[in-house]
Amino acid sequence: MSQSTPHVPPQAPVLPTLDTALDTALDDAPAGRRIVAIWFPYWLSEIVMPAEKRDAPFVLAEHQRGTQRLAAVNIAAEACGLHPDMALADARALVPDMHIEMLDPARGPAALDKCARWLRRYTPWVGADTHPDSHGLLLDISGCAHLFGGERQMLDDMQARFHRRRITCCIAVADTIGSAWALAHYGPDSLIIAPSGHGADAVMDLPPDALRLPEDARDLCRRLGLDSVAALAAFPRASLTRRFGPYPVMRLEQALGQAGEMLNPCVPAPEFIVRENLAQGVTQLDVIAALTQNMCATLATKLFAAGQGATRLDLVLTRADNEMQALSVRLAAPSAEAGHLARLLATRLERMSRGFDAGCGVENLCLAASVTTDVSTPQEPLTLGHRAFKSPPMAALAGLFDRLAGRLGPQVVVRPVVHASHIPEHAVGYRPVHAAPLSGEADDTGLSVGGAPSPQTRPLFMLCAPEPIEVIAEIPEGAPYRFRWRRVLHEVARAQGPERISPEWWPSSRQHNSLTRDYFRVEDRNGCRFWIYRDGLYGRETGRVRWFMHGVFP
Repeated sequence: MSQSTPHVPPQAPVLPTLDTALDTALDDAPAGRRIVAIWFPYWLSEIVMPAEKRDAPFVLAEHQRGTQRLAAVNIAAEACGLHPDMALADARALVPDMHIEMLDPARGPAALDKCARWLRRYTPWVGADTHPDSHGLLLDISGCAHLFGGERQMLDDMQARFHRRRITCCIAVADTIGSAWALAHYGPDSLIIAPSGHGADAVMDLPPDALRLPEDARDLCRRLGLDSVAALAAFPRASLTRRFGPYPVMRLEQALGQAGEMLNPCVPAPEFIVRENLAQGVTQLDVIAALTQNMCATLATKLFAAGQGATRLDLVLTRADNEMQALSVRLAAPSAEAGHLARLLATRLERMSRGFDAGCGVENLCLAASVTTDVSTPQEPLTLGHRAFKSPPMAALAGLFDRLAGRLGPQVVVRPVVHASHIPEHAVGYRPVHAAPLSGEADDTGLSVGGAPSPQTRPLFMLCAPEPIEVIAEIPEGAPYRFRWRRVLHEVARAQGPERISPEWWPSSRQHNSLTRDYFRVEDRNGCRFWIYRDGLYGRETGRVRWFMHGVFP
């Protein structure tokens, strides 16, 4: 591999092992700007080719200069001697059985934008790599790494998630965008952490191509025998400017931390936003609440005119000393009602009153509906038992959820969510009201729920997990006539069943028993009714009879 060739990891990158001393040094490093650069060397081929076929040679072709040429290749095709810009006819002669698809120019950027939005789980500052020959992303993780256990743990988690999806990537973190980009593309490992304050030292041994230089500047470096960043940095800046021009010198200084560089987030600015500039600073929260009420009215007018409803509000308060304080409000359902939005913000402002520091006064307020949804055609939810119970209006129900979550906390207020499973303990779960769908209940698999059992066959009180009981029955397949639960002996007076429930045959992330269940509704001599089941078909699935208590009828 030549010195100027970017480092490309294998398909299954091995995470480098750092010793404990280095981890401690990084975690204890002084706070400063930290930039993560992610490079996807096989991005176009890996997002198009199915994961199960990526071991076979695969190329993307495009029309270029009057002929068909390779636009991207996967790892298997590269191992066969294929490379981008190669004529398709020559590639077919080398690898006749390769899989070929035509390049869709819009697919790569769209997938990269989707990946950038996903990476906001780590930091809100995610920007696209603007280098024309690179598919990558840039992240500003300043002040965010400690939320994930440190930089090492954050990058390990990041690379492991890409690896599970069979996406090849190189990741590096440094103090500047230039040094992080250089280490990700030309560094010796697939994951590199440059210690804080030493990013310039980490790139000195890399080739000049790592500085994101134009082609003519790279050719000039090769003619002059400049084979490293250190050799280029040793020249006076005036001499470099005369030979290379100002742009290559700027790239060198950006990589060394001697010149600034902006990271532009690729997330578009909110479309619905209202600002309020004050001539005199405000220090009272009640005055700020009154101002936000007027801003909510203006914002609601914009939302209503566009047929949109806000599901998240962000309020940013800027003080006279340019210090900012922000708060966010999530809504259970899209809303464009000014009064409702104002009440939610007032509740949040009231909660932050103790830790609020207005300084010399708040001079600027910015209210944005950062997440909106179309509300032009609202739909009532389809819930179990809808014939027996009439649901309250959706707006009123969502408003109640929002008020409770605002006062008690978003993780405290939960609501049941129906899952597509006939296993009783998996059929219903609980999620925070702002995370669970308010209409059209469906689980994370996207399956619809149908064929629900009658409410009379299921107990209102169901245990979170079935509890084992001791049962005496005349025959193993029959109903019990005596059982012991929680050290109390129950004599069975009546029994109804069995109701047979088979295990799920489709793959599921939820852990569950793979045996058939026979459920019985039993009543003891005191009139107490229970829902119990026998685990496994006796003599076919198991030779040991086990019984469990699952619920109690009222």
